[in-house]
Amino acid sequence: MKSILEINGIKCDNCEYRDDSVQMEDYHAWLDKPCPLCGEKLLTRDDYEMVEKLCATVKTENEKLPINNTDEPRVTATFEMNGSGNIKIKDIEYD
Repeated sequence: MKSILEINGIKCDNCEYRDDSVQMEDYHAWLDKPCPLCGEKLLTRDDYEMVEKLCATVKTENEKLPINNTDEPRVTATFEMNGSGNIKIKDIEYD
């Protein structure tokens, strides 16, 4: 079955660097790593902890919902983080 929550990619908040191939399970390796273009931190501890909280919240809420009989997502959202641990919803689409 397809994962209920898919998070991937990493980007610099200071310059145009981004790598969409980075998977969430590898985020720990990116914690406080410098951007290869400008040297700023690519993933702050605050953002890393917010991703963990987001995952825990989604898991808890999904346990309350009826089982989805398809492998297709019901909602697709794009979030933006800026190193502060705050999340901004950029785009949201409903199936």
